[in-house]
Amino acid sequence: MDRAEFMALESSKKAEVLNALLDEGKNQKEAMGAVGVTIKDLMVAQVFFSKTEGRFNANAVGGYSNFHSDSTGEAAK
Repeated sequence: MDRAEFMALESSKKAEVLNALLDEGKNQKEAMGAVGVTIKDLMVAQVFFSKTEGRFNANAVGGYSNFHSDSTGEAAK
């Protein structure tokens, strides 16, 4: 899989691909190199490496909410 194909995947699928490479015996940097991505690419894609677990995790954040922009003093809706 090349970088373009990898980056087209959903975040959870990206983590699965990287974890499969870890299961093959690669370390974090080798797994990322195998698909041609950097830490910066993964941060943008919301995929992070957990050192305690030794696995990649997808932390998809949906939507946007700014709780401090409400000028009426009411709670965010």
